[in-house]
Amino acid sequence: MDLITEAIGGLRSGVPYAHRVGESGDWGWSHPSFEGVGFYVLLAGEAWTAADNGPSHNVTAGDVVLCPNGARHAFSRRPRPLDDLPTCRHDKTGNSEDQLVEAEVICGAYLLPRGRVHPFLRGMPPLVVVPGRGAEQELLALLGQEVAEERPGTETTRAALIDLMLVKLLRSYAPPEEGDPGIAAALDAIHDNLRAPWSVRRLSEIAGLSRTVFTERFSSSIGKPPMAYVSGARLDLAARLLRSTTRPLSAIAHEVGYTSEFAFAAAFRRAYGAPPGRFRREAAAEPPSHDSAAGDEATTSRQLRTHSPQMPMVPSVQSRALSKPVTSQSANAAAPTSK
Repeated sequence: MDLITEAIGGLRSGVPYAHRVGESGDWGWSHPSFEGVGFYVLLAGEAWTAADNGPSHNVTAGDVVLCPNGARHAFSRRPRPLDDLPTCRHDKTGNSEDQLVEAEVICGAYLLPRGRVHPFLRGMPPLVVVPGRGAEQELLALLGQEVAEERPGTETTRAALIDLMLVKLLRSYAPPEEGDPGIAAALDAIHDNLRAPWSVRRLSEIAGLSRTVFTERFSSSIGKPPMAYVSGARLDLAARLLRSTTRPLSAIAHEVGYTSEFAFAAAFRRAYGAPPGRFRREAAAEPPSHDSAAGDEATTSRQLRTHSPQMPMVPSVQSRALSKPVTSQSANAAAPTSK
Protein backbone atom coordinates (compact mmCIF):
# COMPACT_ATOMS: atom_id res chain seq x y z
CA MET A 1 0.00 0.00 0.00
CA ASP A 2 1.02 3.62 -0.62
CA LEU A 3 -0.64 7.01 -0.59
CA ILE A 4 -1.71 6.92 -4.23
CA THR A 5 -3.20 3.44 -3.91
CA GLU A 6 -4.98 4.46 -0.73
CA ALA A 7 -6.32 7.69 -2.25
CA ILE A 8 -7.66 5.92 -5.35
CA GLY A 9 -9.15 3.14 -3.22
CA GLY A 10 -11.14 5.67 -1.22
CA LEU A 11 -12.61 7.13 -4.42
CA ARG A 12 -14.07 3.79 -5.50
CA SER A 13 -16.92 4.18 -3.03
CA GLY A 14 -18.09 7.01 -5.28
CA VAL A 15 -19.59 7.14 -8.77
CA PRO A 16 -17.23 7.37 -11.78
CA TYR A 17 -18.29 9.37 -14.85
CA ALA A 18 -16.76 10.07 -18.22
CA HIS A 19 -18.02 12.02 -21.19
CA ARG A 20 -16.80 13.97 -24.17
CA VAL A 21 -17.36 17.67 -24.89
CA GLY A 22 -17.08 19.53 -28.18
CA GLU A 23 -17.01 23.35 -28.22
CA SER A 24 -16.58 26.24 -30.63
CA GLY A 25 -16.79 30.01 -30.44
CA ASP A 26 -16.05 31.92 -27.25
CA TRP A 27 -16.94 28.99 -25.00
CA GLY A 28 -16.37 28.58 -21.29
CA TRP A 29 -17.94 27.37 -18.07
CA SER A 30 -17.32 27.28 -14.35
CA HIS A 31 -18.03 24.58 -11.81
CA PRO A 32 -18.82 25.08 -8.12
CA SER A 33 -16.89 23.21 -5.48
CA PHE A 34 -17.80 19.54 -5.10
CA GLU A 35 -16.75 16.48 -3.12
CA GLY A 36 -14.70 14.32 -5.43
CA VAL A 37 -11.89 14.31 -7.98
CA GLY A 38 -12.06 15.28 -11.65
CA PHE A 39 -9.81 15.63 -14.66
CA TYR A 40 -9.91 16.99 -18.21
CA VAL A 41 -8.04 15.74 -21.25
CA LEU A 42 -7.83 18.32 -24.02
CA LEU A 43 -7.93 16.28 -27.23
CA ALA A 44 -7.94 19.19 -29.67
CA GLY A 45 -7.71 22.96 -29.56
CA GLU A 46 -6.48 25.31 -26.86
CA ALA A 47 -7.98 26.31 -23.53
CA TRP A 48 -7.40 28.08 -20.24
CA THR A 49 -8.18 26.79 -16.77
CA ALA A 50 -8.16 28.42 -13.36
CA ALA A 51 -9.36 27.84 -9.81
CA ASP A 52 -10.73 30.38 -7.34
CA ASN A 53 -8.15 33.08 -6.53
CA GLY A 54 -5.50 31.24 -8.53
CA PRO A 55 -3.52 31.85 -11.70
CA SER A 56 -4.77 30.87 -15.15
CA HIS A 57 -3.06 27.99 -16.95
CA ASN A 58 -2.85 27.62 -20.70
CA VAL A 59 -3.40 24.05 -21.95
CA THR A 60 -2.99 22.66 -25.44
CA ALA A 61 -3.93 19.41 -27.15
CA GLY A 62 -2.65 16.41 -25.18
CA ASP A 63 -2.48 18.22 -21.83
CA VAL A 64 -4.39 16.93 -18.82
CA VAL A 65 -5.82 19.02 -15.97
CA LEU A 66 -6.40 17.36 -12.60
CA CYS A 67 -8.85 18.79 -10.05
CA PRO A 68 -7.84 16.67 -7.04
CA ASN A 69 -10.07 18.06 -4.31
CA GLY A 70 -13.19 19.53 -5.88
CA ALA A 71 -12.20 23.21 -5.75
CA ARG A 72 -14.31 25.69 -7.72
CA HIS A 73 -12.72 26.05 -11.12
CA ALA A 74 -13.27 26.95 -14.76
CA PHE A 75 -12.40 25.84 -18.26
CA SER A 76 -12.65 28.30 -21.17
CA ARG A 77 -11.30 29.33 -24.54
CA ARG A 78 -9.54 32.41 -23.10
CA PRO A 79 -8.64 33.61 -19.59
CA ARG A 80 -11.78 34.93 -17.88
CA PRO A 81 -12.80 35.51 -14.25
CA LEU A 82 -14.81 32.61 -12.86
CA ASP A 83 -17.69 34.91 -11.98
CA ASP A 84 -17.99 35.93 -15.66
CA LEU A 85 -18.55 32.35 -16.83
CA PRO A 86 -21.84 30.42 -16.88
CA THR A 87 -22.18 27.69 -14.28
CA CYS A 88 -22.87 24.28 -15.81
CA ARG A 89 -25.85 25.39 -17.81
CA HIS A 90 -27.99 22.61 -19.24
CA ASP A 91 -29.37 24.36 -22.30
CA LYS A 92 -27.78 24.06 -25.71
CA THR A 93 -25.14 26.53 -26.79
CA GLY A 94 -25.46 28.72 -29.82
CA ASN A 95 -23.37 26.37 -31.95
CA SER A 96 -25.07 25.13 -35.09
CA GLU A 97 -24.88 21.51 -36.14
CA ASP A 98 -22.83 22.51 -39.17
CA GLN A 99 -20.22 24.37 -37.16
CA LEU A 100 -16.89 22.63 -36.70
CA VAL A 101 -15.68 21.73 -33.22
CA GLU A 102 -12.69 23.88 -32.27
CA ALA A 103 -11.99 22.31 -28.87
CA GLU A 104 -12.62 18.75 -27.77
CA VAL A 105 -12.35 17.60 -24.16
CA ILE A 106 -12.74 14.32 -22.29
CA CYS A 107 -14.03 14.85 -18.75
CA GLY A 108 -13.62 12.15 -16.12
CA ALA A 109 -14.42 12.13 -12.44
CA TYR A 110 -15.26 10.30 -9.27
CA LEU A 111 -18.16 11.95 -7.48
CA LEU A 112 -18.53 11.21 -3.78
CA PRO A 113 -22.18 11.70 -2.77
CA ARG A 114 -21.10 10.60 0.71
CA GLY A 115 -17.70 10.69 2.35
CA ARG A 116 -14.67 12.86 1.59
CA VAL A 117 -11.59 12.71 -0.59
CA HIS A 118 -8.38 11.40 0.96
CA PRO A 119 -6.21 13.88 2.94
CA PHE A 120 -3.43 13.42 0.37
CA LEU A 121 -5.76 14.79 -2.32
CA ARG A 122 -7.14 17.55 -0.10
CA GLY A 123 -3.58 18.74 0.47
CA MET A 124 -2.82 19.13 -3.23
CA PRO A 125 -3.20 22.39 -5.19
CA PRO A 126 -6.71 23.01 -6.57
CA LEU A 127 -5.51 22.38 -10.14
CA VAL A 128 -2.54 20.42 -11.47
CA VAL A 129 -1.68 20.72 -15.18
CA VAL A 130 0.22 17.75 -16.60
CA PRO A 131 1.74 18.39 -20.06
CA GLY A 132 1.04 15.85 -22.78
CA ARG A 133 3.61 13.06 -22.85
CA GLY A 134 4.26 10.63 -25.67
CA ALA A 135 4.39 7.60 -23.37
CA GLU A 136 0.83 8.29 -22.18
CA GLN A 137 -0.76 9.10 -25.52
CA GLU A 138 -1.91 5.50 -25.94
CA LEU A 139 -3.83 5.76 -22.66
CA LEU A 140 -5.44 9.03 -23.75
CA ALA A 141 -6.41 7.54 -27.10
CA LEU A 142 -7.89 4.46 -25.45
CA LEU A 143 -9.87 6.57 -22.99
CA GLY A 144 -11.22 8.69 -25.83
CA GLN A 145 -12.29 5.59 -27.74
CA GLU A 146 -14.02 4.03 -24.73
CA VAL A 147 -15.91 7.23 -23.96
CA ALA A 148 -17.07 7.65 -27.56
CA GLU A 149 -18.24 4.08 -28.19
CA GLU A 150 -20.69 1.72 -26.55
CA ARG A 151 -19.46 -1.87 -26.65
CA PRO A 152 -19.77 -4.89 -24.38
CA GLY A 153 -17.74 -4.24 -21.23
CA THR A 154 -17.44 -0.50 -21.90
CA GLU A 155 -18.67 0.53 -18.45
CA THR A 156 -16.05 -1.66 -16.79
CA THR A 157 -13.22 -0.47 -19.01
CA ARG A 158 -14.13 3.19 -18.50
CA ALA A 159 -13.94 2.83 -14.72
CA ALA A 160 -10.58 1.05 -15.01
CA LEU A 161 -9.23 3.72 -17.37
CA ILE A 162 -10.33 6.52 -15.03
CA ASP A 163 -8.44 4.76 -12.22
CA LEU A 164 -5.35 4.40 -14.41
CA MET A 165 -5.51 8.02 -15.54
CA LEU A 166 -5.72 9.24 -11.95
CA VAL A 167 -2.77 7.07 -10.94
CA LYS A 168 -0.70 8.50 -13.81
CA LEU A 169 -1.61 12.06 -12.87
CA LEU A 170 -0.86 11.57 -9.19
CA ARG A 171 2.48 9.97 -10.01
CA SER A 172 3.35 13.02 -12.10
CA TYR A 173 2.56 15.26 -9.13
CA ALA A 174 4.23 13.10 -6.48
CA PRO A 175 6.97 10.86 -7.90
CA PRO A 176 7.37 7.63 -5.90
CA GLU A 177 9.78 7.85 -3.00
CA GLU A 178 11.24 5.21 -0.77
CA GLY A 179 8.70 4.75 2.00
CA ASP A 180 8.95 3.72 5.62
CA PRO A 181 9.21 -0.09 5.57
CA GLY A 182 7.56 -0.38 8.98
CA ILE A 183 4.53 1.67 7.94
CA ALA A 184 4.37 -0.23 4.64
CA ALA A 185 4.33 -3.54 6.52
CA ALA A 186 1.49 -2.32 8.74
CA LEU A 187 -0.53 -1.12 5.73
CA ASP A 188 -0.06 -4.42 3.94
CA ALA A 189 -1.19 -6.33 7.03
CA ILE A 190 -4.30 -4.17 7.41
CA HIS A 191 -5.38 -4.64 3.80
CA ASP A 192 -4.54 -8.33 3.76
CA ASN A 193 -7.08 -8.87 6.56
CA LEU A 194 -9.37 -5.91 7.21
CA ARG A 195 -11.61 -7.91 9.55
CA ALA A 196 -8.79 -8.73 11.98
CA PRO A 197 -9.09 -7.17 15.46
CA TRP A 198 -6.44 -4.56 14.84
CA SER A 199 -4.97 -2.40 17.59
CA VAL A 200 -2.14 0.11 17.72
CA ARG A 201 -0.15 -2.35 19.76
CA ARG A 202 -0.50 -5.16 17.21
CA LEU A 203 0.27 -2.89 14.26
CA SER A 204 3.29 -1.36 15.98
CA GLU A 205 4.65 -4.86 16.57
CA ILE A 206 4.30 -5.64 12.87
CA ALA A 207 6.08 -2.37 12.06
CA GLY A 208 8.84 -3.17 14.56
CA LEU A 209 8.37 0.15 16.35
CA SER A 210 7.21 1.34 19.73
CA ARG A 211 3.57 2.36 19.86
CA THR A 212 4.46 6.05 20.26
CA VAL A 213 6.92 6.14 17.38
CA PHE A 214 4.62 4.05 15.18
CA THR A 215 1.64 6.31 15.79
CA GLU A 216 3.68 9.44 15.05
CA ARG A 217 5.17 8.03 11.83
CA PHE A 218 1.89 6.56 10.64
CA SER A 219 -0.05 9.78 11.23
CA SER A 220 2.64 11.83 9.49
CA SER A 221 2.82 9.52 6.46
CA ILE A 222 -0.86 8.72 5.98
CA GLY A 223 -2.55 11.84 7.33
CA LYS A 224 -4.60 10.14 10.05
CA PRO A 225 -3.92 7.98 13.16
CA PRO A 226 -3.65 4.18 12.73
CA MET A 227 -7.08 3.20 14.09
CA ALA A 228 -8.83 6.01 12.21
CA TYR A 229 -7.18 4.64 9.08
CA VAL A 230 -8.36 1.11 9.84
CA SER A 231 -11.91 2.33 10.39
CA GLY A 232 -11.85 4.37 7.18
CA ALA A 233 -10.52 1.46 5.12
CA ARG A 234 -13.22 -0.84 6.48
CA LEU A 235 -16.01 1.63 5.77
CA ASP A 236 -14.69 2.46 2.29
CA LEU A 237 -14.83 -1.24 1.46
CA ALA A 238 -18.32 -1.46 2.96
CA ALA A 239 -19.46 1.45 0.77
CA ARG A 240 -18.14 -0.29 -2.34
CA LEU A 241 -19.90 -3.53 -1.36
CA LEU A 242 -23.15 -1.69 -0.67
CA ARG A 243 -22.95 -0.04 -4.06
CA SER A 244 -21.94 -3.07 -6.11
CA THR A 245 -23.52 -6.09 -4.38
CA THR A 246 -26.79 -7.21 -2.83
CA ARG A 247 -25.19 -8.88 0.17
CA PRO A 248 -27.09 -8.52 3.46
CA LEU A 249 -25.89 -5.80 5.79
CA SER A 250 -24.94 -8.40 8.39
CA ALA A 251 -22.64 -10.15 5.89
CA ILE A 252 -20.99 -6.87 4.88
CA ALA A 253 -20.54 -5.90 8.53
CA HIS A 254 -18.76 -9.20 9.19
CA GLU A 255 -16.62 -8.94 6.07
CA VAL A 256 -15.25 -5.53 7.07
CA GLY A 257 -14.52 -6.47 10.66
CA TYR A 258 -17.55 -5.50 12.75
CA THR A 259 -18.90 -7.94 15.31
CA SER A 260 -22.46 -6.59 15.10
CA GLU A 261 -24.62 -5.03 12.43
CA PHE A 262 -25.62 -2.28 14.89
CA ALA A 263 -21.99 -1.23 15.49
CA PHE A 264 -21.33 -1.28 11.75
CA ALA A 265 -24.41 0.84 10.97
CA ALA A 266 -23.49 3.42 13.61
CA ALA A 267 -19.91 3.74 12.33
CA PHE A 268 -21.03 3.90 8.71
CA ARG A 269 -23.53 6.66 9.46
CA ARG A 270 -20.89 8.74 11.23
CA ALA A 271 -18.54 8.42 8.26
CA TYR A 272 -20.97 8.72 5.34
CA GLY A 273 -23.80 10.75 6.83
CA ALA A 274 -26.41 8.08 6.12
CA PRO A 275 -27.15 4.57 7.43
CA PRO A 276 -26.06 1.69 5.17
CA GLY A 277 -29.57 0.91 3.97
CA ARG A 278 -30.24 4.45 2.80
CA PHE A 279 -26.79 4.67 1.22
CA ARG A 280 -27.56 1.54 -0.80
CA ARG A 281 -30.98 2.84 -1.88
CA GLU A 282 -29.51 6.16 -2.98
CA ALA A 283 -26.75 4.38 -4.88
CA ALA A 284 -29.28 2.22 -6.70
CA ALA A 285 -31.64 5.10 -7.57
CA GLU A 286 -31.77 5.57 -11.32
CA PRO A 287 -31.69 9.16 -12.53
CA PRO A 288 -34.75 10.09 -14.63
CA SER A 289 -34.16 9.69 -18.33
CA HIS A 290 -35.03 12.57 -20.65
CA ASP A 291 -33.15 11.35 -23.72
CA SER A 292 -34.90 8.68 -25.72
CA ALA A 293 -32.18 8.64 -28.34
CA ALA A 294 -29.25 7.85 -26.10
CA GLY A 295 -28.17 4.91 -28.20
CA ASP A 296 -28.44 6.60 -31.58
CA GLU A 297 -24.99 7.16 -33.05
CA ALA A 298 -26.13 10.06 -35.24
CA THR A 299 -27.70 11.76 -32.23
CA THR A 300 -24.50 11.18 -30.27
CA SER A 301 -22.40 12.79 -32.97
CA ARG A 302 -24.78 15.78 -33.12
CA GLN A 303 -24.70 16.16 -29.34
CA LEU A 304 -20.91 16.28 -29.37
CA ARG A 305 -21.15 19.43 -31.49
CA THR A 306 -24.07 21.15 -29.79
CA HIS A 307 -24.43 20.22 -26.14
CA SER A 308 -23.85 22.67 -23.34
CA PRO A 309 -20.64 23.02 -21.33
CA GLN A 310 -20.49 20.27 -18.75
CA MET A 311 -18.06 19.40 -16.01
CA PRO A 312 -16.97 15.85 -15.22
CA MET A 313 -19.71 14.74 -12.89
CA VAL A 314 -22.71 16.60 -14.30
CA PRO A 315 -23.94 14.81 -17.43
CA SER A 316 -26.53 16.96 -19.19
CA VAL A 317 -29.74 15.97 -20.88
CA GLN A 318 -28.22 16.75 -24.26
CA SER A 319 -24.99 14.80 -23.63
CA ARG A 320 -26.40 11.74 -21.84
CA ALA A 321 -25.29 9.40 -24.62
CA LEU A 322 -21.69 10.38 -23.93
CA SER A 323 -21.89 10.64 -20.14
CA LYS A 324 -23.26 7.46 -18.70
CA PRO A 325 -22.02 6.52 -15.23
CA VAL A 326 -19.07 4.22 -15.77
CA THR A 327 -19.88 1.64 -13.17
CA SER A 328 -21.06 -1.93 -13.32
CA GLN A 329 -24.54 -0.71 -12.45
CA SER A 330 -25.32 2.18 -14.77
CA ALA A 331 -27.77 3.76 -12.34
CA ASN A 332 -25.69 3.79 -9.23
CA ALA A 333 -26.62 7.30 -8.24
CA ALA A 334 -28.62 10.23 -9.49
CA ALA A 335 -26.54 12.68 -11.43
CA PRO A 336 -26.03 15.90 -9.49
CA THR A 337 -27.40 19.11 -10.81
CA SER A 338 -26.16 22.63 -10.53
CA LYS A 339 -28.17 25.57 -9.36
